[in-house]
Amino acid sequence: MDKTNLTILYNKVVGLTGFQEDKKEKDWMPKLGPNDFRSVIRHGIYKGKKVVIKISPHEDLVGIANNFRRYQKAGVSRPVLQVPAILRSGKIKGAQFLIQTSAQGGTRILPQYPLSTQEEKEEAATLYWNTVNNFPRFDFGEWAISDYFLERIDKRFTHGRENGAVKSGFITQQEKDKAAQIIFSNLQHLQVKPFFAHFANTDIVKTEEGYFIWDASIVPKPEAAGIALWLWGATLYASYQLSANEWLKEIEKWIDVFTKFALKPHAENLRLKIRINFLERLLGTLLVDLPLKRSPFQDFSDAEIKKATKVIRAVLAKTLQP
Repeated sequence: MDKTNLTILYNKVVGLTGFQEDKKEKDWMPKLGPNDFRSVIRHGIYKGKKVVIKISPHEDLVGIANNFRRYQKAGVSRPVLQVPAILRSGKIKGAQFLIQTSAQGGTRILPQYPLSTQEEKEEAATLYWNTVNNFPRFDFGEWAISDYFLERIDKRFTHGRENGAVKSGFITQQEKDKAAQIIFSNLQHLQVKPFFAHFANTDIVKTEEGYFIWDASIVPKPEAAGIALWLWGATLYASYQLSANEWLKEIEKWIDVFTKFALKPHAENLRLKIRINFLERLLGTLLVDLPLKRSPFQDFSDAEIKKATKVIRAVLAKTLQP
């Protein structure tokens, strides 16, 4: 939806709920394409509490809120990812909205993102596995591993052809074929599990009350997808801050730590599961994110895009190896 019409929907929700925007805080309008926005996210006050509001014409925010409430009921004493309290959700014509309490004042697990100490790596890995082991069951209906990867790979490859990703040097046909071959020849090792749609250092706020995740709905994901999301999120930022060799060494350290802290039921074929999920994410970046200059590449010069592409292609080449 274009910015003008999305702003109209936002103003309708403000009038309905009495949300008071804090204009001193940064707002977000995640993009789907040029002048095509997925949602608007803003800080403010609701019923005397600091909150974040989200309005979207594309997302089922009421369904997302209901899943969040179910997840919250499964809380345990050990540190797990928490979802900020849901104060209100609802629908207006053309959009849905969600209001959650804010966790402002927190920090990131990795303050020097994307680099980290061994202690920070272990903290993130422990948080991930605690969260995986705490997740309640969700029924996603007729949703198989093949459904997940077929849908995503088809979408990425279609956009890549439209963007001219191969012609522009972001990826080769051989790399596409090899990645697809590895993914689809190993699906039997994976199961569909519930997890958050995003899991990266930039999605998590660490406070005195625990760890909170933002703007990440609960969805069907392949096993180990959360680890791949963590590696991928860090790779996006590393691609323009570090050399390929520096980041490849860091990725191996991360995989070692995630593997070390895995409980026995999750340890079987874990490196292969990470590899399959990570390949899908790298394909998305090289076929779509870089050619379209999506976040975090939206303000990059051509030289900066070229540098980031070089690093991510090196990561892809390493991940394609047996």
